[in-house]
Amino acid sequence: MPLQFRPLHPTFGAEVIGADLSGDVPASTFAEIEAAWQRYSILLFRNVRMTPAQHVAFTRRFGPLHIMEPLEFNLPGFPEVLVVSNIEKDAKPIGMKRAGWGWHSDGEDKVRPNAGSFLYALELPPSDGDTLYADTYAAFAALPADVRRTITGRRACFSRARFHEVYYPHLPPLTDEQKKARPDVWQPMTRRHPKTGWTSLYIGRWAYRVEGMPDDEAAELIEYLKEFATQPQFVYRHQWRVGDALLWDNRCTQHCATPFDDAKYERHMQRTTLEGEIPLVADAPVFRPQPVAA
Repeated sequence: MPLQFRPLHPTFGAEVIGADLSGDVPASTFAEIEAAWQRYSILLFRNVRMTPAQHVAFTRRFGPLHIMEPLEFNLPGFPEVLVVSNIEKDAKPIGMKRAGWGWHSDGEDKVRPNAGSFLYALELPPSDGDTLYADTYAAFAALPADVRRTITGRRACFSRARFHEVYYPHLPPLTDEQKKARPDVWQPMTRRHPKTGWTSLYIGRWAYRVEGMPDDEAAELIEYLKEFATQPQFVYRHQWRVGDALLWDNRCTQHCATPFDDAKYERHMQRTTLEGEIPLVADAPVFRPQPVAA
């Protein structure tokens, strides 16, 4: 059966129909999936049944894998698999709780942000706990021309140390050693995708300064860009089902986990993460040619 791609949103995202991730995916099929990922930015696979080894093997075909820290939240025997869960065993968390609340792209506060992430749903609450995805190619293209000119070629400072306790109050504070390992980094606000060459708006919750701009103006601009990028017309809301696996490109999307009653219900998901590259600055805009669903 040939692959089919069903659009999830007018500008980005597609459900992949006809792919079996539980076995060896033929090279020709994988090439179609990889090309579709570059085109759609996020891909949804339904009714997936894959072991951690299959999860790791499939993701690795897109590139080198990143091992997430803290290591205590990785799956025993499979350090490439991050466990995202509120479940506890023997009074100890088996995974990271409340991960991903707040708009961001994975690893945006690192020198080499994560290229992509592949999240697999194993156990879900009966309601809530959706994930929102924003199309930052579309957001960049829709910016007012004067704002695009202001940010094109410019960089923003992203800080884990400054915001860790703000966004993860339920986790221990960073140690001095952890802060040294995650120093502030300057990332291009207009990012050129290394595969497509298209320009996306690159901003998120860890940003707080803009080069060549007073801090008060920078804060105002960053807040404006964050709100602009996550307007409803740019957002796909994914309502998870058990067996869903979602692959997203952190270089041209943002995402945000939404809350659920984690004192009453359990949620268990597993994620592999692709190592990234130093972000490329887009000195001149290159717009995605047309809406991918057209």
